[in-house]
Amino acid sequence: MPASGSRLFVYGTLLRGLSRAQVLRDARFLGPALAEGRLFDLGRYPGLRPGRGLVVGEVWHVDDAMLQRIDRIEDFDPRDPNGSLYRRGEVPVRSLSGVQLPAFTYHYNRRPPGRARIPHGDYRRYLLEHRPGPQPMVAYGSNLRLSRIEERIGPVGRRRPGTFPGFRLSLEKRAAGGPRVVANLRFTGRDRCPGALHRVAPSQLEAMDGFEGTPDHYLRVVLPFQPAGERGMRLAHTWIAHPDRVTSGLPVAPEYLDHLRAGYREFGWAQAPIDLALADLFQGRDEA
Repeated sequence: MPASGSRLFVYGTLLRGLSRAQVLRDARFLGPALAEGRLFDLGRYPGLRPGRGLVVGEVWHVDDAMLQRIDRIEDFDPRDPNGSLYRRGEVPVRSLSGVQLPAFTYHYNRRPPGRARIPHGDYRRYLLEHRPGPQPMVAYGSNLRLSRIEERIGPVGRRRPGTFPGFRLSLEKRAAGGPRVVANLRFTGRDRCPGALHRVAPSQLEAMDGFEGTPDHYLRVVLPFQPAGERGMRLAHTWIAHPDRVTSGLPVAPEYLDHLRAGYREFGWAQAPIDLALADLFQGRDEA
């Protein structure tokens, strides 16, 4: 990390794709992360409180001037922390690969409303789930194969190709059924992981949670996704490995790899992202 500035964990309206994301336009995005705590809906924004649970957010590198600006946005006065609406302090956060880092964040400094808890800790997901109608969902692993995803959750209709900016395909999530690995999104900040956007019923999302072992194996989160041919991003549900399930040195099952390659062929994509993930996999096995 640069010598000057600070890491900042954000979990609410400053997240990419939400209303105040432009505040961080001059900051450096360090990737998605998880923090311990409980998240509450406070009306126009959320609040983090200490406690047991996971909160989904992002880590950014901000300079001192930007941190002071965000202090004002969050109604934090370092001269009067007890009287502030939010209190800024340093907490440990985990990257998606499981690396633990210290970062500043803002804790809500009041008692939250009684029934306002966001149980899964993902504010973007919470907002998306409250929109009426079908939900956007992106597949990037074996569920790219039409027969596989429809066998699991039923008809999915039109599928739109696109990419997750800043991520690449990785075979690093320990499978539930034995010593094998399956697909995950790995944040790199520079790559683009191919995926397919679907619009599905909330019941289909819940059905996929069951197949993905949510929340112990995969976490369902909402991330920005760029459909092919569009300049802007769309927020969509997807599944990332719980950091405790990220591993190395294990093989991928041939049947799983067949599903993955078949899905890429259905969209006419090059197999290069799969081959790169396999190269990383074999390197990990050599080092294990």
